[in-house]
Amino acid sequence: MTLERMDELESMETSYSKSIASSTHDGISNTEKKHSLQQNIDSLESEGVVETGEVVNVINKSVEKGALKKMDLVISPIIAFLYLMAFLDRSNIGNASVAGMTEDLNLYNERLNVAISIFYVLYILVETPSVILVKHFRPSRMLAFISFAWSIVVLFSGFISSYGGLIVTRLILGLLEGCLFPALNLYLTTVYTREEQCQRLSYLFCASGLAGAFGGLFAYALEQVHVGVPLSLFLLPDDMEKSWFLNPQERQVASLRKEANLRYLGQQKFEWKEVRKAFKDLKVYVSATSQFCADMVLYGFSSFLPTIVKGIGFTGLQSNYMTIPVYIAGVIAFLIAANASDRTKIRSPYLISASIIAAVGYIILIASNSNAAKFTACFIVAIGCYIGPGMNLGWLNNNVAGHYKRATAIGIQQTIANSSGIVAGQIYRSTNAPRYILGHSFTLGCVLVGLIGYIVLFFSLRNANKKRDERCARGEYDPTLTGDYADDFRYYL
Repeated sequence: MTLERMDELESMETSYSKSIASSTHDGISNTEKKHSLQQNIDSLESEGVVETGEVVNVINKSVEKGALKKMDLVISPIIAFLYLMAFLDRSNIGNASVAGMTEDLNLYNERLNVAISIFYVLYILVETPSVILVKHFRPSRMLAFISFAWSIVVLFSGFISSYGGLIVTRLILGLLEGCLFPALNLYLTTVYTREEQCQRLSYLFCASGLAGAFGGLFAYALEQVHVGVPLSLFLLPDDMEKSWFLNPQERQVASLRKEANLRYLGQQKFEWKEVRKAFKDLKVYVSATSQFCADMVLYGFSSFLPTIVKGIGFTGLQSNYMTIPVYIAGVIAFLIAANASDRTKIRSPYLISASIIAAVGYIILIASNSNAAKFTACFIVAIGCYIGPGMNLGWLNNNVAGHYKRATAIGIQQTIANSSGIVAGQIYRSTNAPRYILGHSFTLGCVLVGLIGYIVLFFSLRNANKKRDERCARGEYDPTLTGDYADDFRYYL
């Protein structure tokens, strides 16, 4: 062996046996781990990366860090930009309504509310089947097709001249965009480890915040590059081990990372039993209930914030501009919370805190007659409204093991949760302006129900972990249990 190679091996300070020990979190047995590692070692030897007889059971953390930086530089901008465009299309109807669309299309009475709600009818119907099919069609190709089709619809939406045309356009956009977010979320779970996912999810939700903040200012400029999105999506690697932007050493690290997460990633071949497992898993429905409540806050707040701000006392375009600092506050809050959550590997305390903060904001909106107090309350609500749906989704991702079970669980959660968009479009009625007591009160109730859901899920998962600890301490192990049901899998709390 060369001196350079010896130095390189000696620089691998963190033993990969750490990932074996962490199997209590990712759920891989030592036997499986050793077998998988030996296959990897054999591959290294056959490629001449190491000499025969050398046993490499470590990950070079500096190489891994470099690979993660490259992944973030390539993957994060693409998925964030794509979701920015999608959320811009979805929420810009709120900005357009105060900028003259209401008069141009005769959106009298509750027509605007119907136009907002109708988007989610087809949106929620396609989420579960589409996310299950992501792996079959390959993420890069599926996302490229979705974005191209929806780009065409958006381009032709500029010719809408009637209420009926608006309704049809919103339905088609809902059908296409319903396939998008679950696919993006599932893709992140395949390339990042459990403790890395929440921060990357925050980029998606921050993109939605930026769409709300700058949609009224930059909508036209962004729509001009809509058809360029599919081209950028072809840069997304379907498999990190074959990614175009990683060097051979970084690809090898990607392979080792995959091996460390075998239990979490699960069987890559489709099996109906994995789908059924998700439908029978109670924690999926508890999570979905809390997500419904969190999305109620997000969708209602995003679609009607300009109208709420207008009701406070600002007028016309000024009401759009005054929403910008509100959205930015929410974005910054979620970035900080997501980073802290990944570092500590806990989710529930941040979710519970975010719910309490949002509840305080809505109480002020309901009780106060002061415009200054109401505007301050909008900032408080914003801080809580992005942390809730983003981190709760990440929490479910972390605690459902097996690719197809996780894909189905994501679809179930998002289908139930996004039905809140139908309701959100009906609770902020023009007849309730300017105080919108009905909308604020209903949303406050959702915040409190979501809070209860987080608490229930925390105690149930903690109890499950405790029981597994006790069984493992007694030397009991049921090899028939797989995925997140396995005795050596531990839930994130």
